Amino acid sequence: MENDLDWLRKLCDLNEEEIAGRYKYLGEGISRKVFAIDDDYVIKLAKDSDGYHQNRVEQYVYTQVNEHLRKYLCPLILFTPKCIIMTRAQPLSEIIKDKSVNIKTIRQEKTACRDLNYLAKKYYLLYDDIIDTSSWGKLEDENVLIDYGCTSEEGDHYYDFLFWLYGLCDV
Repeated sequence: MENDLDWLRKLCDLNEEEIAGRYKYLGEGISRKVFAIDDDYVIKLAKDSDGYHQNRVEQYVYTQVNEHLRKYLCPLILFTPKCIIMTRAQPLSEIIKDKSVNIKTIRQEKTACRDLNYLAKKYYLLYDDIIDTSSWGKLEDENVLIDYGCTSEEGDHYYDFLFWLYGLCDV
């Protein structure tokens, strides 16, 4: 795994044109572009300061959340403010055409709805993103959040302060 991490770290040093020239473009949101590195990994590349912010939020949530809630999140493999490398999951938007998911049925756990509501509230995640089909993917026959970096307005203030406090202001 260490050799994989070294290789993946080097990818984060590439500029957007180099990444776009080497890897398959999968799509983009308001502040990040996503490329398939291979069948196992994707790279989320910040387009602007909002993208840096979303990368930091995803890294913070993934590293701070307890194991019980982490199972709902697509694994984050490597973080830099400029890019995040995650395990590649098949986007649910390729499987179902509904614009939103039902968090009561998105997972098999009886506590999924409560857990996901708690996750969104505790980490100030934008609820509309949590129920957006494009925020979910299928990984090893489980539905996982593949995009959990967008925060509510209250969350924007919370993370701005938190990142400022720890000297992690956006580049």
